[in-house]
Amino acid sequence: MIHHICIYDDYMTFDGMVIPFGKDAIETHVTKAISEILDTIVHKIGDDDIYVCGEGDARRMLGRKLEDRLKRRVIYE
Repeated sequence: MIHHICIYDDYMTFDGMVIPFGKDAIETHVTKAISEILDTIVHKIGDDDIYVCGEGDARRMLGRKLEDRLKRRVIYE
């Protein structure tokens, strides 16, 4: 299975589920936003591939934290 995270300005989606943190929140409140996002999604990923799409620094910031937590590479779109 492949998981998709798409980051928008005010929210993001994870496999179609809306998460109320977007690019603005990730770039402004880095630690709080990313911690809550990871707590919400990491347990659902398992060993599956994950694709991260979006604009700006938020995509890379979240992607790197995911890589640290999962101990493997994510794919950027």
